[in-house]
Amino acid sequence: MTKCLSQYALLILITTCPTLFCSSVSAFERRPAPLFPPDKIFLLEEPRDWQDKEEILDRLRISPGDKIADIGAGSGYFTIPLASRVGDKGMVFAEEIQIEMVNYITKKVDNLGLNNVRVVFGKVEDPSLLDDFFNLVFLTNTYHELEKPLLMLENIRNDLKYNGKLAIIDWDPEKKSPFGPPLDLRVSKETVIKEVERIGFDLIERHRFMPYHYFLVFRKIP
Repeated sequence: MTKCLSQYALLILITTCPTLFCSSVSAFERRPAPLFPPDKIFLLEEPRDWQDKEEILDRLRISPGDKIADIGAGSGYFTIPLASRVGDKGMVFAEEIQIEMVNYITKKVDNLGLNNVRVVFGKVEDPSLLDDFFNLVFLTNTYHELEKPLLMLENIRNDLKYNGKLAIIDWDPEKKSPFGPPLDLRVSKETVIKEVERIGFDLIERHRFMPYHYFLVFRKIP
């Protein structure tokens, strides 16, 4: 009788408090690295011999007409060359969650007269983009700042077209650098691969030419 009562009590507890017994994607969080300070945005515009943007974009094989999302776009360092690659028939969405960055990119895009760039004020867990729209979603120096990575990845997957690609470039904790986030706040490539594949992606490419970063490309699994 006591055993039956104990099992019944456990059943009630599971029914009323399911989060104690299972971890959902929406509940998964980690301590992210601090967001890049907007008052130092000028640093994001400096040339990067350690992160060759033309080499990066060459390896992504971007085509005219592509629709691309630049998540955590910062100062728009990659947004502008992405816009050049996709051309007038393509589109680049530059997403940021800090209003200062949004305003900076907006002014930059307006000054350059770019009609194929849209600047988006996103959320911590959702870039607030268009479902089933993008050929490529691009995150550079951003993944270690994600507070809710799995939920963000779910939303990114929804935004990608059939067989769309997700490119992630981030600071490698196995590579010491004279600048960048502390090693203990970086996310290993093994963790990134595990988290991205959990949401429904296949790893299709690894690029190893950058001294401080890993460069991973995934494809959405239909």
